[in-house]
Amino acid sequence: MAKRAKVYFYDLRNKVAARFEDAIKILLEKLVDEEPLKGVVGIKVHMGEEGNVTHLRPEFIRCVVDFVRECNCEPVIFDTTTLYAGARSNGVSYLNLAARKGFNQATLGAPIVIGDGLKGDDGFIVKIDGIELKEVEVARILRDLDSMIVVSHFKGHVTTGFGGAIKNLAMGCTTKRGKAAQHRAHMPIVIEENCVGCGSCTQRCMYGAIKVEGGKARIDYEKCVGCLECYFLCPNKALEIPSDGTDRLQIRLADATLAVLKSLSFKPLYLNAVVSVTPRCDCLGCVMTPLVGDIGLLSSLDPVAIDQASLDLVKSAARGKNPFFEANGVSGDKQLESSEKLGLGSRSYELVDVG
Repeated sequence: MAKRAKVYFYDLRNKVAARFEDAIKILLEKLVDEEPLKGVVGIKVHMGEEGNVTHLRPEFIRCVVDFVRECNCEPVIFDTTTLYAGARSNGVSYLNLAARKGFNQATLGAPIVIGDGLKGDDGFIVKIDGIELKEVEVARILRDLDSMIVVSHFKGHVTTGFGGAIKNLAMGCTTKRGKAAQHRAHMPIVIEENCVGCGSCTQRCMYGAIKVEGGKARIDYEKCVGCLECYFLCPNKALEIPSDGTDRLQIRLADATLAVLKSLSFKPLYLNAVVSVTPRCDCLGCVMTPLVGDIGLLSSLDPVAIDQASLDLVKSAARGKNPFFEANGVSGDKQLESSEKLGLGSRSYELVDVG
């Protein structure tokens, strides 16, 4: 039997006055004994879309920064641009958004960098033997890091089931081209009988991939990147995702994660925050009600194990049901299964309670 991966768990339930700085220090100390931090340490974060209020706050990230400095290393906080239109679609507007949300050097004690450049095209190709993808363009910053801590807010996602460490690597550490290679697994299809030719889709598409011709929307699949902006915005529900689209996207998440990890000369540390567990991701710019109460924080050197443990804790809190599947119709199991198949980690784990 394969050795189970260790996942450390700081339980926040039934604690009267828990402190994130205490929990984070305990959890990361368990990992640096095996994988010491060195040199420039990238702290991978997601600073939330405009209007989102349930992403991990600057105070949380500051605790990670302080830990890195205690290890006599130099922290740098980073994220990458988004494939879809919005405040995070280019480096300049993303940094301005981050500052409005309180993410800046004064509050965090470390610089913030957009890892794939101002336009999201600064990266390098990594060849892989993935399940569907054979190469992925990853963010340039990965070449300059000596260590990395992947800090993930564990929550739901409309097309991947959930977002955790795996998605934070696959989408969060790749360029726009790397993201597009994944998202093209579920390029939308026009339902002609529902389309009234209103043009709302054409106005939003950054890539000029959809036009109204003959009173109906037409998609140019050579230009389409599968960002699904048109799908979510259509007032008449005239677009749909292919039936195998969510499974194929999750498979490609695993492929992209393989590329990101292959590009590194070290093993990242993973920290999952299972708090404010919303039905959809922090890219959604609105207020969302959590599906379950705050559960706790987890750390591991295994991205598959930490996501599986996080999911299991959420399901347990929901009395055995998968609330992400209940909310979005996608379980997220495919990304775990595919990642394990590629040797990225193990779904079998030992949960070690540290607080």
